[in-house]
Amino acid sequence: MKNFRSILIVWGIVTIAYTVWSNLSYYQDETIGFHLSGGLFVAGIFVFAVGMFSHMGATGLFDGFMYGFKRNRRAKLKEIDPDYEEDEEASPEERADQRRSAWRWVYVGVASVILSYVITLV
Repeated sequence: MKNFRSILIVWGIVTIAYTVWSNLSYYQDETIGFHLSGGLFVAGIFVFAVGMFSHMGATGLFDGFMYGFKRNRRAKLKEIDPDYEEDEEASPEERADQRRSAWRWVYVGVASVILSYVITLV
């Protein structure tokens, strides 16, 4: 459960915030289940998106994009300090840990969306 703590905190905050906002701003009287379902859906999509972007970053998708920026930054910093050394890249073990962590976000997001549909159908 320790691995999911930060995910569930973000998920809970988004769910509660959307549910309260929806309940206060919706003009027709609806049940709390209606608003909770919407909150779960929005939180699920948000957490899913964070997980997918984290996974793409952990698999190295953005490394090609970042190479150009790093090269320019390295050139500027070398002008300022000739002894500048670049930080090491993430090891394969660190990348594997990041991927596992990213998949947890995706799982929670998918479960939240499914739960919102279940609440809607009940």
